Amino acid sequence: MKIFSHRGWAAGEHENTIFAFKKSVEEGIGGVEFDVRYGADGKTVVCAHDPVSCSTAVTLDEVLQYLEPIKLELLIELKEYSEEFYKDVVCLVRKHCLTNRTTIFGFPSEAKFFPWGSRQDVKLGIIAPYPQDIKRYVEMYEPNMVLMGWGNKKERLKFKLAWSVLSLSKTFSRYSQIKFVIGVAYGSDDKKWLSRQRGLYGITADMPII
Repeated sequence: MKIFSHRGWAAGEHENTIFAFKKSVEEGIGGVEFDVRYGADGKTVVCAHDPVSCSTAVTLDEVLQYLEPIKLELLIELKEYSEEFYKDVVCLVRKHCLTNRTTIFGFPSEAKFFPWGSRQDVKLGIIAPYPQDIKRYVEMYEPNMVLMGWGNKKERLKFKLAWSVLSLSKTFSRYSQIKFVIGVAYGSDDKKWLSRQRGLYGITADMPII
């Protein structure tokens, strides 16, 4: 099971920064997950979870330049969507020759606008907040990856119930061409429980958790 560092290794002021990604590399993580949006100028793609009002956020170009020679899998979440923004992100991923190990994804509110039918060499994913959404999204979009929420106690309980009653492992086997990733794991107990679930490709995790 692959572990992706959630917004890099660090949280708070260091998340989505080169510092965080360097820490992920040092600790031998299998991949990194991070957020992108337009910066304060409205035209530069930056790594940030929330809207930015200044120019201090690191640019996606800088991040990909750093990550290009490092063999990590990349999960890039689009925090906003427009055709222009999507094209700008894809252009940068292609510029750094990273399409083969990058998945661009988003919540349904953004992902519904993705060019699913004309993705070409770009791998696309969608977040399925609840287990019952998986089949619908798979049939609608044929995503390369499905990411599932594991945030609060209520969400975790729903997924554990789904695994025991609905058998998510069978769902993973049925759609074996799709990578399934859970996020966010917050502690070693989460990681231990999830590592026992067959068919799960990976988890995103806040660091350090183990």
